[in-house]
Amino acid sequence: MIRLSLPSLIVTASLLAAACATPATGRPPQPPASPTVQAEMGQREVLQAGEEYARLQGYAVAGKQEVVELRPNYWRLRFGLAERHSGKLLSLEFDGASRSVVREEIIPETGTQQSP
Repeated sequence: MIRLSLPSLIVTASLLAAACATPATGRPPQPPASPTVQAEMGQREVLQAGEEYARLQGYAVAGKQEVVELRPNYWRLRFGLAERHSGKLLSLEFDGASRSVVREEIIPETGTQQSP
């Protein structure tokens, strides 16, 4: 059996009481985010990953952006390009499960496909 002295017992009890006595924030608990909000968060993460990929590949992304979920966790991203690719779009297919770009293509803004 462990023997505790009275002073150490009092110190321990006062520390525990202080830890439990934190004031309430006064706000009700927040409900979980709706599926729509959760999907938007996924889109934002995919968009950031696509922008990072484009930058690392040397593309100058400008203005127009499009994100479409083709099937669960598989996305198509399109970015307007600047400089030497002006008037064209960088089209990426992004696999959310592996967090990687699986297809890259440069297309005219009209939507007609063109080889890079």
